[in-house]
Amino acid sequence: MPNQLINEIKNADKSVVITPTDGSHKAWLTSQLFKNSRKSIVVILKDTKRALQFIEDFLFFLPEGKDQLIFFPGYHILPFKSLSYHKETSTNRLAALSRIMNAGSKPLIIVTIVDTILQKLIPQKEINEFAELIIANEEIDRDGLILKLESGGYTKTSLVEDPGEYSVRGGILDIFSPGDNYPVRIEFFGDLAESIRTFSPYTQRGIKEIFETIIIPATEAIITKENLPHILARIRQAGNIAGLLASKVRHVVNETREFGRFPGIESMLSIVYEDLDTFFDYLPENTFLILDSPENLKSYAMDFEEKALFNYKTTASESRLCVEPDSIYLKWDKAISY
Repeated sequence: MPNQLINEIKNADKSVVITPTDGSHKAWLTSQLFKNSRKSIVVILKDTKRALQFIEDFLFFLPEGKDQLIFFPGYHILPFKSLSYHKETSTNRLAALSRIMNAGSKPLIIVTIVDTILQKLIPQKEINEFAELIIANEEIDRDGLILKLESGGYTKTSLVEDPGEYSVRGGILDIFSPGDNYPVRIEFFGDLAESIRTFSPYTQRGIKEIFETIIIPATEAIITKENLPHILARIRQAGNIAGLLASKVRHVVNETREFGRFPGIESMLSIVYEDLDTFFDYLPENTFLILDSPENLKSYAMDFEEKALFNYKTTASESRLCVEPDSIYLKWDKAISY
């Protein structure tokens, strides 16, 4: 019976509803489908608690699938709050997106939550254009690399301990790129990367010399000197639409020009980029989509959409910078139709 069920799902050309699917049944069924289909699967659950429980159950049934499992987290900040996203969440999201983009033909099991699939994302081409391959004993513009780290949301620190941080000490540049197990220490002679080695973020001692490393952004809001004028123009446009006083718009513009960003810019990506991708744009072709209790997910998504609209209206009424919800969020029905 299990093999027959798996085969029916694999060969189905439309959605399939299976009951009962309580408890760990969903994780078991997903593990068997993943094992037998060799295709990528996306599992959408209501919230992070359920997602983490599903991951635990899935790995119990298929521990060898650990290297192919990706959790794509949500930000857990309500829309239009003037708060910067938590650095750890931002770097985890970028690491997940990068892994999905570079998986090639390798099947993935991707676990995520409702909020995440509704939120539009950084375009894939922006991550590709930012990605920097650094090779030992080859030249790279050191000062340009540091500027790139700043534009990609990296934080300059005295000691690099967490993803999304970098430090400079003379000719030594330490970088902790999202998704890497360890930060890297690059020793420069001028613009020549003489050596690259991983090091412990706890002891700061070197671990292993490596030949090359790839640096990806630490935030979805990449702000460069090339796209800054367009971002400032979109800030002014959004301010005018929201009816902000010229002085308030000028404050945000000056803050962005001086510091490279303003609090909460990650939640208004339509200001940063002219066009955005969706979560589904990142997925491999022929990916299976598994919805955990579809009606419950839809109800939760409707609540999320109402909160987004309410927060937008509240923010606009308080004369704070905001963007139209449709520019940064998908409707539930459109999301699951991809």
